[in-house]
Amino acid sequence: MTWLLILFGVAVVVSPLMWFRQSPRQKLITELRRAASSMGLQVSLHRRPDARDDETRLECVCYRLPWLDDSCRQNWVLQRYSNRGWESDSASSESVIDSAGWKWTIAEADPHWSHLLEETVADIPAGVSAIIANKTGIGFIWNERDDSSDLQKVAQNLKKLQQTAKKFADEA
Repeated sequence: MTWLLILFGVAVVVSPLMWFRQSPRQKLITELRRAASSMGLQVSLHRRPDARDDETRLECVCYRLPWLDDSCRQNWVLQRYSNRGWESDSASSESVIDSAGWKWTIAEADPHWSHLLEETVADIPAGVSAIIANKTGIGFIWNERDDSSDLQKVAQNLKKLQQTAKKFADEA
């Protein structure tokens, strides 16, 4: 009987410590974010890409690269999975962006971005729900449900967008 009481006491002390263990999903997210950091990506909580001004909840995760130069800064959002926003005015009716349900919010990117954005939209993982360009950098809203190979795609596409912004700024 004494042994049962001791065993019960140890179980009562140890059981709250088990809550500190990470679930497999939490481990995956930790590994993805650590790998993203080693690739130079910043990971932060972000508002929904289609959020109105009065909606301030941080409920999405943004993988972002900072601009290489202050002259690169843009301010637009291209998002999908929401009816808010508008379709591109400058793109043709055959546009991959429009046919895949992507919509602009805040503002539309300059027309010289259209070809690159179409390539990016075709190449990014399905879990990416928005491409955001703002004063801090260029980023993707991503659901983090995929593996490190999709993180590689995210990083490659962000670097391509970052480099292109630098090239456009240098030409201007």
